[in-house]
Amino acid sequence: MGPLLIGAILAGIIGALIGRNRKIGAGWAFVLCFFLGIIGLIITACSKKNETEFVDVNKND
Repeated sequence: MGPLLIGAILAGIIGALIGRNRKIGAGWAFVLCFFLGIIGLIITACSKKNETEFVDVNKND
């Protein structure tokens, strides 16, 4: 039981690190990877990345 729990927690942490820069978010990525393992990692990796919005400050309206 111990190694299984440690593996699930490590998968969740890795998923959270991947998901923090994606639309899914770190919390949901942790939950998915904790419960689903490699399938959760695939779902997290396939989630769209957050994109930075650039605003033109020199634009006069």
